[in-house]
Amino acid sequence: MNSKLTIRDMALLAIMGALMFASQVVMASLPNIHIVALLIILTTFMFGWKALYSVGIFVLLEGLMYGFGPWWIGYLYTWPLLVVVTVIFRANTDSLFWAVVSGLHGLFFGALCAIPQIFILGAGGALAWWISGIPFDLLHCAGNFVIALVLIKPLRSLTEKLMKQ
Repeated sequence: MNSKLTIRDMALLAIMGALMFASQVVMASLPNIHIVALLIILTTFMFGWKALYSVGIFVLLEGLMYGFGPWWIGYLYTWPLLVVVTVIFRANTDSLFWAVVSGLHGLFFGALCAIPQIFILGAGGALAWWISGIPFDLLHCAGNFVIALVLIKPLRSLTEKLMKQ
């Protein structure tokens, strides 16, 4: 893959970042159920490390919309971590594998985002903060798993066809 960032790449990466944000806003009435992880995985399939640009746009838009509070610090590494995992395993085409990866990301999302809380609330406060969010992490896990299991294969095929054009 060409490591040079073309204007076409920039446009597509910006659109993907905006789509990640818009999809999360649209699905906000469902607690922690959204297609962001799926979109990050698909963007990484298409662009490799360049997907970090889309994730950066998504994270920036989240901060602009909801404020740059302590919760936002976790977004700076939790979402990019999914890009790292996807780059490592992106040759894998098994839908169940990607459903598990996506589900695990949702399951551990709260724990990962609790790390900055250690410096704000102390270890006990961060642990309480994480534990109180476990029901949402379980929903996040289940939603990510089902969405990826159902959509990853057809959307990967579609994006591969579109990228060849």
